[in-house]
Amino acid sequence: MLKRLLGHSPLVTRIRGAWQRDADVALKPLRKEIRRLSREVEALHAELRDTSIRAARGDRYASQLRLREEIDARQQDQLASLPTLLDESRIGRHISQAIGSATMHTDPFEHIVVEHVLPPEVYELVLAAMPPEEFFDDHDPIKRNLVLPINFGPALARHVWNFVDGTVAARLIRPAIVAKFHEPLQQHYDTVFGSPFRAQANAMPHVSGSGRLMLRRRGYHLPPHRDPKRSLLTCLLYLARPGDSETHGTQLFRVLDDREASYKQTYYPEADGARCELVTVVPFRPNTMLVFLNSRGAHGATIPADAGESVERYSYQFYVAPENAALGTLIRRLPPERRVMWQNKNRLAGAPSEQGREWSAAR
Repeated sequence: MLKRLLGHSPLVTRIRGAWQRDADVALKPLRKEIRRLSREVEALHAELRDTSIRAARGDRYASQLRLREEIDARQQDQLASLPTLLDESRIGRHISQAIGSATMHTDPFEHIVVEHVLPPEVYELVLAAMPPEEFFDDHDPIKRNLVLPINFGPALARHVWNFVDGTVAARLIRPAIVAKFHEPLQQHYDTVFGSPFRAQANAMPHVSGSGRLMLRRRGYHLPPHRDPKRSLLTCLLYLARPGDSETHGTQLFRVLDDREASYKQTYYPEADGARCELVTVVPFRPNTMLVFLNSRGAHGATIPADAGESVERYSYQFYVAPENAALGTLIRRLPPERRVMWQNKNRLAGAPSEQGREWSAAR
């Protein structure tokens, strides 16, 4: 009985409250100290991670410096031959003829396969100038990239591959393929801008960009996709070496119930509920360039895990796209129902007014 009475007594409630307040007051400094120590431990962990990363980068940089010196010493004669081999006019004539004679395929979408795209001696040079793997990024051993232009690497690699990216791709290949794909581009402009804006689309200057060297190994898989909408044409130069198999080239897909992407980023039709049907695989052949219109269908690549430990696929890729400012101006002038198709994927659920202003998708 006494226990029940005390359990409901205001006095007991006040005593309990006093104990709780005293405990809170006593523990408050301890809680603050625990929070401070936790922050210090987290900061220490972060500092250790940063130190480890810096040390790894320092070791990698030192290794690259030693390797660069060794390679430069071996390639002096090839460096001396560059003015003769890298003759822009001669290379331009060869490329123009190779692209002009390539057959335009329309299944599953417009594409050409340009054989012997570079003069033989120039192709041998770009293979010889390929930077060692140590100069590629080290994020993923199966999928390694080297973004161009090259600012740090062997001298031959810098001179040759910066010439390929800045002169061969930008000034020789780009105008030739824009002319080659003129008719398919007209239909594409009607789709993504609307036929009333075709003339303005044709007036946009084109640039090449996003050039990179790519190394792919067994276990690599890139599902069917279309490149970012801004990229009109994708160019992929296969850098096959003597003895490389032609298998595991680029896969070209037909997309059933295909539709235009409603955003600007890379588009994966299967994620949108569509079904992709493999039509062909472009062989991985030396000195061959695949060029395709980024309009419909999809492309991908797979190197099975059982392909063999020695299988490597080197290639050079770049895009041809409208100049940013010109594309942005055109998108701003489109009607809302067309302009919204250039929105950022992350804003698909945004307000209509936000979607309508998303002309910066061109950037």
